[in-house]
Order: sequence, then C-alpha cells, then structure tokens
Amino acid sequence: MCPVGDYPGPRSARPDRDDTLTLDEELRRIDLEITKLKIQFDLYFNGSIPKPPLDQRDALDKLIKKTQLSVKSSGERFLHNAILNKFNAYSELWSKNLRIKEEGAHLHPLARRAARQSASAAAAGGGSNGSGAAARAPADAARRQGAGKSPPPVSDSWRISATRRDEPALRKLYDSFIAAKDQVGDAKKPSFAAFASEIARHTAAIKGKIDCDTIDFKIYSKDNKVSIKAKPLK
Repeated sequence: MCPVGDYPGPRSARPDRDDTLTLDEELRRIDLEITKLKIQFDLYFNGSIPKPPLDQRDALDKLIKKTQLSVKSSGERFLHNAILNKFNAYSELWSKNLRIKEEGAHLHPLARRAARQSASAAAAGGGSNGSGAAARAPADAARRQGAGKSPPPVSDSWRISATRRDEPALRKLYDSFIAAKDQVGDAKKPSFAAFASEIARHTAAIKGKIDCDTIDFKIYSKDNKVSIKAKPLK
C-alpha cells in the first residue's frame, strides 16, 4: 500500500461548470466529488494527511449553489436537492469533528500526558484483552522452562473508529500487538508512530471501498508470526 502524501484535492478544488455536460451529468459528477471529498476528510481525521481539505469543501459548496441557477425540470430539482442534502449532512459532520479535534488539541499538555499515562497503565495491567505484562508472563515462563513449541494461536480484537483518530484505542491495539510479538519472541517491533500511520492507511483504504464507521482489527499469533486482519463494521 503506497503511503498517503499531501493530496491536491478532487476536481472540485477548482470547480467550473463543464459546458459539454448536461445538467444531469454535471450533478452526478458533483455527487462523485462529494464522495471523494469525504474520503479526504476521513484521511485527515485518521491522521494520514496534515491539513483538512477546507478549500475543496468551500469550492464544492459554491459549485453546488451555482448549478442551482440552471435547474429547470422537476427531475433536475429532485436530483439537485438530494445532492445538496447529502453535502450539507457531511458538512455538518465535518464541522463537528473539526471542533472536537480542535478542542482536543487545545488541552493542556499535562492533561494530555496524564491521559496517555492512564492508557499505558491500563494496558500494562493486563485486562480482558491480555495486553501488557499479563500477556508477556506466559511467554517468559515458557522461555525459562526452555519450551521449544510455539504458543497456541491467540486472537485479540480492537475496534477503531474510521471517522476520527482514537488515540487510546490505537495505543491499546499497539500494546497488544507488541505483547503478541513478545510472546512469540519477535524482536522486530515498529514504533507507535509508524504503527498508527499504517493503521490509518489501512483504515482509509478500507473506508474508500466500503462506507463504514468502525473497523475491527484482530491480532493473530500463530507459528511464531504475528499478523493483523481488518474487517469493516457498519
């Protein structure tokens, strides 16, 4: 999967009415641009791109309003209203998520650090998913006894939001992934930043194909190898 860089934006970043298209064709093109813009916002909220595509959103808003002047028939009006309602619904959601992201960024550094420490402590304590020290204990005991057999397959499941970056959930998924590698003796471990970036890429790719709000990530450990599989959830 290719890394995601700064995306120049969909065609609607420089919107112009295409005089070669009928109004019906133009409206359907706009509908496609809305879907592309939604993917870009999803990438931003997942942390895969640095800036929200606000210019593209504003340009697409102007184009939708411009096409309204050309609507004549009832069929065209119905299609235009459907597209306008879709765009307005997404715009409201994007604005809400932008406010949430901005408020989170404005938290005092000590508050953010306390939240991270709390999440790390919870992960290290074990819990129902067996992450942290509790998950590493069986592997340590096996090594002390010189056991040569692979541990039985284990599976941990974590649900990650496909519409926003959930730092605590990502941290728990990462801790569980590292614990699984410790259990099989795999010393090759990614940093949290690299791991979170890869999860964001997979999330964006899946959401680009299947519209979903949550993705279920499962960690599998078998034959001294650790892997992650993802499944979209409605």
